Amino acid sequence: MARRLGQIVLVELSAWQLLVLAAVTGVLWAASMFGLSFVSGQDAFWQFPKGTIGGSQVDMAQILAVYFYYVQSPWQLPLFQVAALGTPDGANAIMMDVVPIVALAGKLIHSLTGATVNLYGGFLFLCFALPGVMMTLVLIVAGIRNALAAIIGAIFANAMPALLFRWGHLPLEPHFLLIGAFALYLLSVQRPASRGVARAWLGWLTLAYLINIYLFAMVGVVWLSGLLQGRLNGLTTTRAMVRNGALTIAVVMSVIVLGGQFGGGGGLPFGQYGPYSMNLLSPFMPQLSGLVPGLGGVIDPTGSQYEGFNYLGLGLLLASIIVLPIEAVWLARNLRRHVVLLVAFVLVTAFSISHRVFAGGSLLFELPMPIYLEAPLGIFRSSGRFFWLIAYAQVAMVVMLAFRRQRPVLACCVAVAAILQLVDVQPLRQQIIASIAAGPSDVDIDRDQVARLVSEASLVEVVPSFQCSETETRGETDKLMRTNMELMLATARANVPTNTVYLSRQSYGLTMADILRAPSRAREMKRQRRDEYCEREIEQARGGGRPGEVFVLLADQPSQQEMAPGITCSPLSWARYCERSKE
Repeated sequence: MARRLGQIVLVELSAWQLLVLAAVTGVLWAASMFGLSFVSGQDAFWQFPKGTIGGSQVDMAQILAVYFYYVQSPWQLPLFQVAALGTPDGANAIMMDVVPIVALAGKLIHSLTGATVNLYGGFLFLCFALPGVMMTLVLIVAGIRNALAAIIGAIFANAMPALLFRWGHLPLEPHFLLIGAFALYLLSVQRPASRGVARAWLGWLTLAYLINIYLFAMVGVVWLSGLLQGRLNGLTTTRAMVRNGALTIAVVMSVIVLGGQFGGGGGLPFGQYGPYSMNLLSPFMPQLSGLVPGLGGVIDPTGSQYEGFNYLGLGLLLASIIVLPIEAVWLARNLRRHVVLLVAFVLVTAFSISHRVFAGGSLLFELPMPIYLEAPLGIFRSSGRFFWLIAYAQVAMVVMLAFRRQRPVLACCVAVAAILQLVDVQPLRQQIIASIAAGPSDVDIDRDQVARLVSEASLVEVVPSFQCSETETRGETDKLMRTNMELMLATARANVPTNTVYLSRQSYGLTMADILRAPSRAREMKRQRRDEYCEREIEQARGGGRPGEVFVLLADQPSQQEMAPGITCSPLSWARYCERSKE
């Protein structure tokens, strides 16, 4: 009986067959959420796309708007600068999470055909289909060629709760980049002098940068760990390691400079470190669970720790318990061979938790954080995201160790855990499906009216713009942001320049030099610059601009009486618009 079970469960396939099996598993999983109209960009959802994760009310819509602007803009350097957005200074699309590689593909299509094609549906389909393929690649490099292992690894990777939970933060969905980095890490440790591996790393790091800076940083951690570990294991020389590392950094930095990451048109590079951290209970406490629905929603005592949502899923937790004794022995025997990556995991976990350590709703302790340390750490202010590395590494460990000794009973237990994982993430999966099915939400704005207004304008100035939409009332702020985004989408589709631009870290002209001169006054200086910026915005609206320029006024300032001679203001169903007489 045991022998027959082993023959069924422990079937081995070639590498390409395993990858095909994982790809089929991933495609079926993604197809269960995304229909053809969504993937092709034709679904009503794309009229005003909206996610489910907290704080993402306008995130997907602004990415689509920036994409339309970028695709229709002329080729120039910096490569991602968009003059028509955030006029008169323009803005860099990278700073608005446009997913540069998708934008470049769309721009190339537009240049060749003149068509503006929405590629984000296909991109998201790949984001949910590829994690399992990358996990299977990790298993192949680790020497696991079992068909059931490939399926289980694909299920755990594709059904990671943190991946499904992020619906709305579009550029953060490509978790397959992190898993692929682990495959390259294993190759780096096995063959650190290989030029092929070095070139693969160069391509993977560049791809990660051209998708999202957070994912790029995480992939960079794994790359550096592999580089140092190869030297520590005595498989390469210090000179070769330095040469390899310097060349990779130089090439990737060249791509970053060409893209304009350090140029103008962007926001401040830092944010507040601490609130967007991971709760100590987040990986283990069932949240939005299909198996234990009664425990409720996300653990979030700070109002921002949803960014550190890292629930592993009951299936993966069960599988981890099953292989825990084997994993402990394996780690003890292989500590030296992978010490750099393990130390990196410890540091990444500490960074994810931050200096304000919460367990559930309780603040356990808070370490002092001087401003000169908080500012650089705040470059990646949503530190809770970095635990994704540990989550996917655990998936690889569980599956690898479960099939390493060819034990049918152990393999079957982990297979049952994978099925439980699928059940556990069903609420998260259903959220995505419901979000797409709901389409664009009802708004007070008449979209046809907006389209007509924009079609006749040479420039649309919005007052208050995104930059000045923050008010004392949350509901009023949300309404102003939503209205701004509706206008931004309309101007983007018509390729009409606008002043409004959505940056999560708006600078208002404040520079890093200003901050470094007086770090303790950083927030005060930013508020002062914002007030000055918004007052100039109102003053500019009073002047009316040139003929053909339209000012859309979303608040009571400036009033009709304050407008310059020759400026005519007319009511809309949801605002006012003003323009200079064309006579």
